[in-house]
Amino acid sequence: MRRFLVTSPSFTGEAELIYDASDRLITMNVGNTNMTPFIISHFKSLAACDVSGIAGAFENTKATIVEADFEVTIEDFLKEYPYKRNTHLTREYWPRLTKTEQVQAYMAAKEYAKYCTRNIRWYNAKIAVAWLKSKEFLNEWNKM
Repeated sequence: MRRFLVTSPSFTGEAELIYDASDRLITMNVGNTNMTPFIISHFKSLAACDVSGIAGAFENTKATIVEADFEVTIEDFLKEYPYKRNTHLTREYWPRLTKTEQVQAYMAAKEYAKYCTRNIRWYNAKIAVAWLKSKEFLNEWNKM
């Protein structure tokens, strides 16, 4: 996964573009900016769907693009994970995961929460540490 921060004199704050392991755009976040609806629309039209096109996408603008480390904290993960009990076990296990696994778990936790909501009648979310240990973050929860 790759993360890019976009700044510009046209707005304050940083917009964020996140690309998955296949170099496809998966997340665009403008929540930390003061972009107007017009600027957001223009920004969306410029954002490259593939990471290889990101350099050329903003070349005729005053925007600055910087690749940033993708750091996910345990608090970020727990905020997205649908089951809120026994988090002390998850906090102990989290440092054992690689940085890549932490990012994968964070992104999958969002989809897992949606999966749990869709199947609330028959499915109960797992305890987070069990979910991490069994590497269920590698499942494609959005396709289930």
